[in-house]
Amino acid sequence: MNSNQSVVFDDAANRRAFLRESALGIGGLAACWMLTQDQAFAKPPGLAAAEQTANLLSKDPHFEPRAKAMISLFQHGGPSHMDLTDPKPELSRLSGTDYPGEIAYSFANNASKKLLGSRFRFHRHGECGTELSELLPHLGSIADDISLVRSMHTGANGHEVSIRFFHGGLPAVLGRPHYASWLLYGLGSETQNLPSYMVLTDPGGHPVDGTNNWSSGFMPPLFQGTVLRPREPRILNLDPPEWLQGTPQRQNLDLLQALNRRHAAQFPGEPDLEARIASYELAARMQTAASEALDITQETQATQQMYGLDNDATREYGTRCLIARRLVERGVRFV
Repeated sequence: MNSNQSVVFDDAANRRAFLRESALGIGGLAACWMLTQDQAFAKPPGLAAAEQTANLLSKDPHFEPRAKAMISLFQHGGPSHMDLTDPKPELSRLSGTDYPGEIAYSFANNASKKLLGSRFRFHRHGECGTELSELLPHLGSIADDISLVRSMHTGANGHEVSIRFFHGGLPAVLGRPHYASWLLYGLGSETQNLPSYMVLTDPGGHPVDGTNNWSSGFMPPLFQGTVLRPREPRILNLDPPEWLQGTPQRQNLDLLQALNRRHAAQFPGEPDLEARIASYELAARMQTAASEALDITQETQATQQMYGLDNDATREYGTRCLIARRLVERGVRFV
């Protein structure tokens, strides 16, 4: 960006617009680095496509960050925000009455116009006085340590479109990268032994819109999410058979890498091929690193209890939360 260029900000801009335009604000962290280092994506003319190959090398942002990784708990199909973190006093007051305006029913014929307020009580917590539902008594104990955004809104009332909006920034467009992909593109990875973007899926299945939820869209596949199985073994075929371990495996990998590189040289600028080569190389390094990272038996009994592993109702979800923490501790950028 030239020094004599000026940036004009719209006076009408507000927090909601900022969060929307910056893909919930997360992609902006990576964008700052990219604009500074790459001068707004400008490349010297005539640069060969092969020289622009994407990579996950760690990159320093333009300032010292307080956070180096992110864990996103996507509560697909969770309770309404009006029953958890977003009290609506006026809705509660009008509960049971008819909505006075017009409603376009998208999914139900002759649906009721009756208003329904939350059936749960809200209490203020912490010095900030944030109101939280009685359903979240423990969250209230850390009310002063969290940021709660209540100003988000959308005109899309369908699950698929709304989820796409949340992850990619546009409600009706397929092929947009997840904001985690932008993080990796701008900041790179802090580990060469584990995927830098990992997805812990629910045993009940993938959310609406399936694998698009962690897609890298129009960006190279190198920046898409790597899915772990919801049950053990989390990664299939992680360890080679006994007869292939050690030197035989290393020789096979070296030969495969040489063949792949020769093929890549014949077809430069093919991101899918580069991603496949990188995935083979990463798989070899993961054999030790992944097994150790996913082994929650290394955690103390007290830690396992804190994550709810001693409770049948919370064990499965708590296990994924604990694995997520262990992954970011080992350099994974986004879980």
